[in-house]
Amino acid sequence: MSKEFEISILSRGGQGGVTLSKIIAYAATYDGYYTTAIPKYGAERRGAPITTSVRIYDRPVKRHAQISTPTDIMALGVSVVPRFFPTDPFDGKGTLTLNAADLPEEYSFYKPAKLGLCNVQEITIEEGLVKSGSAMIGIPTLGAFIRTTEILTMKSLHKAIDKMFGDSRYLQNNHDAVERTYNETEVITYEREIIS
Repeated sequence: MSKEFEISILSRGGQGGVTLSKIIAYAATYDGYYTTAIPKYGAERRGAPITTSVRIYDRPVKRHAQISTPTDIMALGVSVVPRFFPTDPFDGKGTLTLNAADLPEEYSFYKPAKLGLCNVQEITIEEGLVKSGSAMIGIPTLGAFIRTTEILTMKSLHKAIDKMFGDSRYLQNNHDAVERTYNETEVITYEREIIS
């Protein structure tokens, strides 16, 4: 059976959603997958909602369009998921990874197979990932994503972070933060109702 993961990264301008897609693509390649990352730019301004698509397959990727029905969603903020997906795209399958300590009430109709919750914002600040007064939550969210989805390995994620940010003064902070988000993510598995 072939493996196909179609991931939507939902963020706001300045949070690093496009960079995350590149890191995921590198990590997937290190784990032996074929991959492609497809950013979609709207109004290029800080705070504008952005969606980025990443395909991870066990065979060459031939589709390069935006993903409209993702298998997995990673959201850097709780306000972006309803904006891009006002109806449930999961139908009891896939994963949703949220930068949130608790599931917001307005999310009750989303029914993924697995939900990952992590207060990435708090961990990011505690790990010193703050620049110009803003918490750099992007990379730390990847630890929560890997814990929730189990698609990629942490070893490959660390290797991809080194490739992208090897000379950054925040390199070790990012490594520490992804380890914490991985370990502190609460993963909730939903039971699917079987109708015979």
